[in-house]
Amino acid sequence: MKVAVTSTGNILDSEVSSVFGRCPYFILVDIENGEITGDLPVENPAKNERGGAGIKTAQFIANNEVNALISGAVGPNAFDILKQVGIKVYKFKAGSVKDNLKLLSEGQLEEITTPATGGPGAGGRGMGRGGMGRRG
Repeated sequence: MKVAVTSTGNILDSEVSSVFGRCPYFILVDIENGEITGDLPVENPAKNERGGAGIKTAQFIANNEVNALISGAVGPNAFDILKQVGIKVYKFKAGSVKDNLKLLSEGQLEEITTPATGGPGAGGRGMGRGGMGRRG
């Protein structure tokens, strides 16, 4: 199974990032029989986008043929893309990428079945498709 984890850094010991569309890195790993068989850190190509970062990030993850994603909140447009291509989304627990991969292998992470709708802790700025949103 190929898993992507939002990350603050480019190693397995990095902390999981609580944001999806603008996370600094993804750690892409292959897991076989509960063991990590390979890992590849990749910089999020959409992290500095002015608008639509979640959508572009979801497309990037889909293009990398990921089966599962460990992240914080994922907005509705990005969530729809991930669901359309069959990527399961799991809510991270505070800790490292490696810790969260272990928890996933043990069935200890909760699957996210609905997108984030905004508000505190939802992640991102909620401006979606390049809109300016309200600032204040």
